[in-house]
Amino acid sequence: MTEIVRQFGTPLFVYDGNMIRERYETLRRSFPSFDVFYSMKANPSLALIGLLRSLGAGSEIASGGELFLAREAGYDPLDIVFAGPGKSDRELEEAIISGIYAINAESFRELEHIAHISKLVGVPARVALRINTSVGLTKSGGGSAGPLHERMAGGPSKFGIDEEKLDRLGKSWDKRAIEIVGIHVYTASQILHEDEIIENAKRTLAVADHVESVTGTELVAIDFGGGLGVPHYEEEASLDMPALGAAVEDVFRPFSSRSDSRLILELGRYLLSESGVFVSRIIELKESRGERFVITDGGINQFVRPVLMKVRHQAKVVNKLASTGGGTAKVAGPLCTPIDITSQEIEVPEDVALEDLVGIFNAGAYGYSMSPQLFLSHATPAEALVLDGEMHEARKRGRVEDLLLNQRPLPEPE
Repeated sequence: MTEIVRQFGTPLFVYDGNMIRERYETLRRSFPSFDVFYSMKANPSLALIGLLRSLGAGSEIASGGELFLAREAGYDPLDIVFAGPGKSDRELEEAIISGIYAINAESFRELEHIAHISKLVGVPARVALRINTSVGLTKSGGGSAGPLHERMAGGPSKFGIDEEKLDRLGKSWDKRAIEIVGIHVYTASQILHEDEIIENAKRTLAVADHVESVTGTELVAIDFGGGLGVPHYEEEASLDMPALGAAVEDVFRPFSSRSDSRLILELGRYLLSESGVFVSRIIELKESRGERFVITDGGINQFVRPVLMKVRHQAKVVNKLASTGGGTAKVAGPLCTPIDITSQEIEVPEDVALEDLVGIFNAGAYGYSMSPQLFLSHATPAEALVLDGEMHEARKRGRVEDLLLNQRPLPEPE
């Protein structure tokens, strides 16, 4: 890590490309009937997007900006699906004209609107109906999942069409403008219980059968969101991917055995989270009324997830992993706000010193792009990808001059 920091400086996101490749290959072995689509929202760094495309992944996007990045990275439009509950006219138009595999319609109104835009541009649209299933997770959240697992189905939700309203769809959509190719079901994220994921698969297949009976159309695609989690805490275990894959494959076999059917597994966190480390440099050591603080040059403006999502990320002094005996401290960033705490507890070595390096782990997903980079006007961090022993600059470090981008001062008085 010291050599990477010497080359790219701090604060810095470092990604292990070999781990990302191993995760992708594990999914392909465990879910052989599924196409693996990368949920770009997890980390839209062009280097990572390109790496996953080179491995064979498709792309699940959630904005026009992500569509632009996916095309820049070379994704085939037929390997792109577009999710999200608030797509603009411009985004829908670009998606339709680009010929992506499916736009995930989140409401009946959006379905009608897609048809309207499709007719305006003279290009038919492929659509998957996103369904808010009547049942979501059956177990309470906890641990690194937080209290709600970021639930997206099973209750009131801005995502998807309520399952009990599906009978309203009937056969009334504009078939000249829209082809309903499939369904999309995403129940929750960060699920670490195999039985929950298997039950989600069973519900998804049942919903597909219901949609087919209502529409009179045989579906060709099921986008099974997955929501596969990664452990953050010692008491949490990794998913048994081969066993889970075999069980989910068995559930979907009646669908996958059809000719020309397509199953999509849509993942972000599982592919990237554990590959990333947020590295910052210690710039101050402080004790205040019995509590110790390690203050670093990187804060929640660059890695906000521990505070925003109330998730505990493991932290270590990465250049002194062999040293022991110094007790515990909080890791704080340089921001002028008391919420700027990236780790509530870190074991610090007895010889901890200024210029040592703190690594916050599980930072590959929802790190750089989720964070309020402009907060308190610090330069943005760099990103580096390590792949097959080589270090690649994935994103240059920002400059303070970048803060002026797109700003216009008041004119001088005449």
